[in-house]
Amino acid sequence: MPAKKKPYGGKKPYKKSTAAEVHIRVNRVARMLSNGAVRSEILQYGTKEWGVSDRSVDDYIQKARELLKEDWEIDRRTFTAELLSQLASLQKDSRKTGQGHIALGCINSAAKIAQIMN
Repeated sequence: MPAKKKPYGGKKPYKKSTAAEVHIRVNRVARMLSNGAVRSEILQYGTKEWGVSDRSVDDYIQKARELLKEDWEIDRRTFTAELLSQLASLQKDSRKTGQGHIALGCINSAAKIAQIMN
C-alpha cells in the first residue's frame, strides 16, 4: 500500500490573521522590544502563543520597529518640554515622600536638559 501523502507538504497550515490580531500582536512585539527582548525570544513567543510562522513574526517585528521609530519622531523642543515636565512631577513627588536625593537628581537632570549647567 503506498504511503499516504501529507497535505501542505507535511507542514502545518496557518490561518490568515485578522487586522485586529495583527494590530494587537505588533503592539505586543513593540512592548517586548522596549523591554529588551531579542529576535529569537520574540520568534519563540510568537510561534508558541499565536501559532504563526517565523516569517509572520518577523513581519510583526518589522512593523513594531516602525511603530517605535514613529513614537520618537517628535520635535526636539516638544521632547525637551515633555522631559522637563516629567522631571518636575517626579521632583514634586520625591519631596512629598521625603526623598531629597531623588528631587536633587531631578533638578540636576532638568538643568542639564535645559543646558543651564554641564
